[in-house]
Amino acid sequence: MKKLTLCAFLTAITVSHAAVQMPSIFTDHMVLQRDLPVPVWGTAAPGEEVTVEFAGQKKTARADANGSWMVRLDPLTASAEPRVLKAGTVTIQDVLVGEVWLASGQSNMEWEMQMKPDSTADIPNTNHPNLRLIEVPKTVALTPQADVKTAWARSSPQSAASFSAIGYYFGLRLQEELKVPVGIILSAWGGTRIEPWTSLEGFAAVPALKDFTADIRSKLPGSETYRTSNEKHLAAIESWTQSARAALARSQAVPPMPAQPAALPLNQVSPTTLYNAMIHPLVPYAFRGIIWYQGESNHTESFAYTEKTKALLSSWRSVFQQPDLPFYFVQIAPWQYGAEDSEILPQFWQAQRECLNIPNTGMTAISDIGEVADIHPAHKKEVARRLSLWALSKNYGRNEIDPNGPLYSGYAVEGGSIRAKFDHAGAGLASRDGKPLSHFEIAGKDGIFHPAEAKIDGSSILISSASVPAPRRARFAWSKIAIPNLMNKEGLPATAFHTHWPVDPDLGDNLARGCTWESSDKNTYGWDTGLTDGSLVEFPPNCYATSNSDKFPKHVTVDLKQPKTVNLVCVSVPAVGSTKTVAVSVSTDGQTFREVGRHAFTLGKPERASLTFPDADARYIRISYLDHHDKLSGEYPNTFAFTTEVEAYHTK
Repeated sequence: MKKLTLCAFLTAITVSHAAVQMPSIFTDHMVLQRDLPVPVWGTAAPGEEVTVEFAGQKKTARADANGSWMVRLDPLTASAEPRVLKAGTVTIQDVLVGEVWLASGQSNMEWEMQMKPDSTADIPNTNHPNLRLIEVPKTVALTPQADVKTAWARSSPQSAASFSAIGYYFGLRLQEELKVPVGIILSAWGGTRIEPWTSLEGFAAVPALKDFTADIRSKLPGSETYRTSNEKHLAAIESWTQSARAALARSQAVPPMPAQPAALPLNQVSPTTLYNAMIHPLVPYAFRGIIWYQGESNHTESFAYTEKTKALLSSWRSVFQQPDLPFYFVQIAPWQYGAEDSEILPQFWQAQRECLNIPNTGMTAISDIGEVADIHPAHKKEVARRLSLWALSKNYGRNEIDPNGPLYSGYAVEGGSIRAKFDHAGAGLASRDGKPLSHFEIAGKDGIFHPAEAKIDGSSILISSASVPAPRRARFAWSKIAIPNLMNKEGLPATAFHTHWPVDPDLGDNLARGCTWESSDKNTYGWDTGLTDGSLVEFPPNCYATSNSDKFPKHVTVDLKQPKTVNLVCVSVPAVGSTKTVAVSVSTDGQTFREVGRHAFTLGKPERASLTFPDADARYIRISYLDHHDKLSGEYPNTFAFTTEVEAYHTK
């Protein structure tokens, strides 16, 4: 009996130790981040002690009731010596210590080395034993996942050919410059928007996305809101079943079945799905920073994208426990985008530039190497080089490097010219091709732009045109297909600008931008967003609409957060919809409103109505939809009321 007991005991020990597992981010050939505490984690039998050994360190943890365990190695020194990482019974070979970066985004980040001739030519030369690559496979989930099957590989023609060209070139540049091992984690998916890469908690951290967050929460299986709405639905179904049976018994028509609450579909489009399946499995791996190339799929959203970038960073910085995690992104390239208005992309470029106001971010401009005929420009090596300038400058002590190209900083009218001023002019401004500066335009009081002559004057550009003797405003590269030639002498291109957008100096700041609102008739079709996001795009999520009830008037009330002095409210409507008469009212307490103006919009025409009135103190601005056109525009019921944007100003 004693022998059997001892045998059973030994078997239990064997089973217990055999249960130790680690996620797939820990495999042979991996790179651990230097100079930071390094989390090492996995699963084991509940209560089991797991000892982790690496580089002379020995740390022990006990698995909790769920079988999870974690230790944190003390900061490590960079080393190209292949070493062994042990965790219980798990042994990982050929582990290096150096710099680790996460590369993410959509197709331009995913774009493989073997997909363009210039990068394909480099594949035979990709044998770099101290550069390590790992790619997260494309997958989706509605809840955060603990693991995703993948593995590290040494850089070689076999591993690099199908790897991100930007990720490879970025990693190689750092490895050559820093002389330490480098690991690149690729988690990207072509055609994806920013929302799937963001957690629900990230959205919830951004006040401007309050309604968007509530909508996601209501559709997310597992959330309390979703559970509550479906419990109500089940109760309604039970009641309906009784009513249906009673109707049948009386030979009457069965009433319609109650509609089931919407749920997020399981695909790469739904918010949070890629975060759950392709980012969360990496948590809390230690790495230095992020490079991000995404936006083509969100490019119609203008400043809503800035808010969503804040949400993405709040999401990732929180879960990786690095509040200052560097985030260097690419300002997307010029492209035709079909028959789309040529100004939508430049407005998005401004929204991307505004992301620079988020701490520890950097923007790489590539307008000079775009390809109007190809949304996937070929010069990925140069994009990676420019991204590496941010890392070298901001993270690796290369203070002599300014990773910015010239950034517009202001203007002044000087007689018949406008002087555009620039920061980050470096050693001076220059023409990339030696030809006259291109894509400058100038306008007078009428706002009609004409092609302009532009001359370099120190760190400024003097812009003029014989067609505009009294200029008031100027713009540069303000077109989706503009490939301009202004750069600094370091070879970095200037980014597009407009002296009167997004802030029109003649109007001042838009006091309503980014503010929240309440609707009297909430839209349930995904249009209840976009009212103050700075975008005039006429489709969701950048266009607001009421419900399609036939009861008028309806209204929406914008909260300016605190009392402001207002004397101009602009209301914009899209070409779609039958919105007609709109009244604007103001209030200090949200209870008593005073009308300050109204406007009747034309059917089927995008319009922006500017309603001026004497200075008024207002915290709340109410837009009341008094009636609608009888005819339809865009085949939407005329009982919807559409609004692309509400703006509020105090002009002097």
